[in-house]
Amino acid sequence: MVSFGVRLPSRVLDIELPPFDPLNVRAAELRAQGHRVITLGQALPFFPPPESALRSARDALMSPDVHSYSTDPGRPSLRRLLAERLGEHGIACQADDLVITAGANHAFATAVATLVSAGDEVVLPAPYFTNHHMQVQAAGAVAVEAPLADQRLYRLTWDDVAPSLTSRTRAVVVCNPSNPTGAPIAPAAGERIVHELAERGIAVISDETYMQFVFDDEHWSAASVAGWRRNVVVVGTFSKAFALMGWRVGFVLADRAVCEQATKIQDAMIICAPMISQMVVEGALRDDWAYPRRFHRELVQRRKLVADRIAAMPTLSWSPTGGGFFAFARVDGCTDSTALAARLLEEAHVVTIPGAAFGKSGEGCLRLSFGSVSGEDLVEGLDRLGRFF
Repeated sequence: MVSFGVRLPSRVLDIELPPFDPLNVRAAELRAQGHRVITLGQALPFFPPPESALRSARDALMSPDVHSYSTDPGRPSLRRLLAERLGEHGIACQADDLVITAGANHAFATAVATLVSAGDEVVLPAPYFTNHHMQVQAAGAVAVEAPLADQRLYRLTWDDVAPSLTSRTRAVVVCNPSNPTGAPIAPAAGERIVHELAERGIAVISDETYMQFVFDDEHWSAASVAGWRRNVVVVGTFSKAFALMGWRVGFVLADRAVCEQATKIQDAMIICAPMISQMVVEGALRDDWAYPRRFHRELVQRRKLVADRIAAMPTLSWSPTGGGFFAFARVDGCTDSTALAARLLEEAHVVTIPGAAFGKSGEGCLRLSFGSVSGEDLVEGLDRLGRFF
């Protein structure tokens, strides 16, 4: 093997890939050997895209515009429509406050590259979403893990954030509802975090990927706070709400002055999000904004099923949270969740995600996604977990 002759930067070498792909690769090998593998790993919706999205895809192929670039921040008609839809969630914004990106991960990367310099500190309340940590490292910044005091319902408060702030803190990342825990942020707690950080000149990057999957209350957005433009940047996606994972469309929401700078990063990275994907999303937003609500009852039923079954397993514990597709279950006595997830795959043929992938405070837990499989496979997967434990 010929080694690359140029030294790679530590900001890249120090990044650890999450265990998702290795687990999925091994699962594929087991399936090829004839085993029926149940995947409770990736957080995917079990439902298909709405017909409006598929119809828009077909119509887009007949339009000459589909073969060209959009403007760098995205199609103006899509941004205007998205601003209207976000307004239904109490977010006062205009098209110029939005940049359409190639998914939420790209939106987050764009936000970090716009706001953060090498050496800055970015606070990640933990358990955190793995890719947030990776992107902070890729930017040459320092990821600071801030463990939540509430390790049962994982409710984020100002007291979880404050001890980790220093003179080098440039941003705090919140995930609402959380991936991996599914916990939403209470409005009063969220408003205090936004205001306290605004007074300190610290940005809030709010990942609201699961904003349309809050079951026990209405979604609260960081951009619904009065004066949000001072320091709030929201990132989101259409992958989960409309089951459009492979189309790769998301967005950055920020004051238009920030979006003007973020557009430079967008141009340098990809110029614009794929035109056909933007056209597909526009159709879904226009005709089916409420589409994911059709599946709330099913997801709530699944959440109860998972809670009941976990309660019957001797070493597992989980208190259901208010959003997302996840159970972040604690395993008594577990000190190596990565090894445990590997054993579950080999012995029970069930894919789970080790809690250690979501920070040190996630160790000893497993993330189970109850939104990615059929109801039959969910029951079978839980049966296998019950036998294993």
